[in-house]
Amino acid sequence: MKSFFYIFIILTSVSFSGLNAHSGESNIYLKYHLAISINPGSNSGYVNYAIIGENNGKLVYTKFITCTEFILIGMGRQFSAANDSAVNIFKYFNIKDCLYKYDSSDCKKKKPEPKLFDLWSLRYNRNPFCPPDCVPSDNMLIEGFGQYRSRPSWPQIQILQKYGITYINDFFYGEKLFQLLSDFQKPEWRQQYADAID
Repeated sequence: MKSFFYIFIILTSVSFSGLNAHSGESNIYLKYHLAISINPGSNSGYVNYAIIGENNGKLVYTKFITCTEFILIGMGRQFSAANDSAVNIFKYFNIKDCLYKYDSSDCKKKKPEPKLFDLWSLRYNRNPFCPPDCVPSDNMLIEGFGQYRSRPSWPQIQILQKYGITYINDFFYGEKLFQLLSDFQKPEWRQQYADAID
């Protein structure tokens, strides 16, 4: 009986140690990306900036950041796992300076162009910060490109799906986000998007 007890203890400990070893083998590898969501958020904005963690194609981590942090990380001037090589991602994707350096004196002298925070215009047909009775500030984009008051048309969603989203509330992230920013700065792309109506 005593030998049966020892065998039981040995088998149980081997089984549980094998279980622990197996569960320890599940490596979670996160790849971090800069991300943007065109969705009303708790920061009172219509464009949300974040660092997201991706594992096997699934988003498993989100940390919201400010627009300034997004720009600094994208330029390689602020350390982040989302740009650990510290390259200027904007330059890599040929994004014009005035899309993200909109406060520079050079950009203020130029004809108004869309800025990073104007991505709201892909969802809305009018600036949510400027209702019909507002007095717009200088160089404020008023008219959006979305077909409806608070959402794009189905053909517009299909255009945006090429940049990695399924629904308008999803995050654009990684290379597809920066490709969207590169295309968004082009007047002909914006016109094609505006013309894609139901």
